Amino acid sequence: MQPLSVLIVGVGGLGKCIAQEALERGLRVSVLVRNEAKLEAALGGDIVAKLCKITLGDGTRPQVLDEAMSGIDVVLSGRGADPDLAFELAAAVKRNDVKKLCWPAGTTNVLADDGVTPNYERLVHLGSWVEGAYRAHGACIDAIREADINYVIFCPGRMGSVGLRSTDVRASVRINRDSGPFVSYEDAAWVMVEAATTNNFDRQLISAATKV
Repeated sequence: MQPLSVLIVGVGGLGKCIAQEALERGLRVSVLVRNEAKLEAALGGDIVAKLCKITLGDGTRPQVLDEAMSGIDVVLSGRGADPDLAFELAAAVKRNDVKKLCWPAGTTNVLADDGVTPNYERLVHLGSWVEGAYRAHGACIDAIREADINYVIFCPGRMGSVGLRSTDVRASVRINRDSGPFVSYEDAAWVMVEAATTNNFDRQLISAATKV
């Protein structure tokens, strides 16, 4: 049986780590990016050489998405808080019979520790951006759910690289609950690829935290 074929949309901080994680797991990795020069700068020539396919173009254009998704099993987005992209990705996933879309949202959109309070209400003291983030990510989540596709939506706190993956990120994963204020790109990539390669979190909002 052939390894899973995944498409990564965007290779910024998160997308780069998703590509590395997926390749380490032996998956067939393709990417959709706007700029090939920036792709090589982000990933390095050795990783780019291992990619199955590079599609250049705007991820909100249906024709570009259909080209990129040919032969793909699962799509993982490295970009969140973009409702237009979420809508078009979800529509293309359905149109191309892709098995699943894995999307990064925000910690504002899961519940707080009590399992009742929306997490954004607990965070409003941090500033007006909190409700804005909640609404932007919420629009993405709604677009994906309304497309009636299989999905996993990862809702982390602030992200950044720490240069390594935690020894047991799996232990911090929670379903529709806040896990903590920070997760490394490396741990977030593990969660996204784990979601892509299993059915453990299908149709769920999940969160995880880094303990380093």
